[in-house]
Amino acid sequence: MIGVSPSRRRVTDRGQAPIPEDSSGSVFQVAEPLDELAHLWRWFAEDLFAGSCPIYQQIARSVAEDRELLALQFSALPHAHFPPMLLAGAHYLLLDGVEHPLADVYAGRSTASPAPLFRDLCLGHEGDLLDVLNARTVQTNEVGRSALLGPALTWAATGQEPVQLVDVGCSAGLNLLCDRFRLDYGPMGATGPEDSPVRIDCTVSAGLPPIASQLPVIAGRVGIDLDPPDLSDPDDIRWLLACIWPGTGRFDRASQAFAVGRANPPAVIRANALEVLPGVLHDLGDGRIVVLNSWSYSYFPVDRRQEYVQLLAEVGRRRPVTWLVMDIPGLVESVAHVTPPTGSTEPDVLTGVLFNGAEAPQAETLAFVQSHGLSMSWLSSS
Repeated sequence: MIGVSPSRRRVTDRGQAPIPEDSSGSVFQVAEPLDELAHLWRWFAEDLFAGSCPIYQQIARSVAEDRELLALQFSALPHAHFPPMLLAGAHYLLLDGVEHPLADVYAGRSTASPAPLFRDLCLGHEGDLLDVLNARTVQTNEVGRSALLGPALTWAATGQEPVQLVDVGCSAGLNLLCDRFRLDYGPMGATGPEDSPVRIDCTVSAGLPPIASQLPVIAGRVGIDLDPPDLSDPDDIRWLLACIWPGTGRFDRASQAFAVGRANPPAVIRANALEVLPGVLHDLGDGRIVVLNSWSYSYFPVDRRQEYVQLLAEVGRRRPVTWLVMDIPGLVESVAHVTPPTGSTEPDVLTGVLFNGAEAPQAETLAFVQSHGLSMSWLSSS
């Protein structure tokens, strides 16, 4: 039976903050809340931002040792006790018109050290910053993930059958529009309309992903999110941009994707997926159901993950369901440990699980992936 294993990211009673474990698999024990928060910032610096966002790595290292900034963040509501929230909150202030030299660093116009400037911005605008942190939640509409979704959909849709795509934890639902983006895999080929304003480059580090000139027909697309942004709301757009890491070259592409989303608004339901997903899947038309969790499944409460899997299995007894999970390794416990290909730098995995009638679910690690869609090492031979 498909189940879930304890994740490296643990949900704490302060909100959905991922807490790293030590090498033995045990959660680090810390005596004080600020110590826990500091440890989390160090983990983000060395595990997430290293090699991906040097600006945020420098800031995260500094915040981890700054009790005043840690106390400021901890004074916000529990859901904001998460490093990306403070980073996005400060970024939002800059995008909202606060004049500060950190903006030049983020835009690549200055090589000044970002850490002291970040501290100055946060402490100098404490009230406004707390207002943002208390009102918002982290939103990731990283359309680069469509480059990972593309081959996975081709893999799932045997014989190019139509797909009913459901994205759980979809934010504004932009990856539901993956067939409207140009997905470029270099020498391996490209997928999608050549004239698309959204062009996504993805390096294939190893393997032979099933790259087709066009994706399977997406006959229906539905997103579910607890707090989906409104692409027609300038303030929501500003927050989505604030959640993008600076210095990564993703701002222009995101803005183009927002425009595509406004022109082709996907259906997005504001709800808890565990409450509405049975009805959503029941109402879908013909075609293979593909349910996507793109770095959202690990944020489900641990005690409800098995309920979610059983829900998919129940639907799969009536019609085939393919579950695509992009997330940290080990989240789907029935998938055997797979060693990354030599030279792979992708830390996360793309897993495919097929629920098909009375048969036991079939699960497979399809690829090792970079979470923003920059690269993949494809493993599956099917």
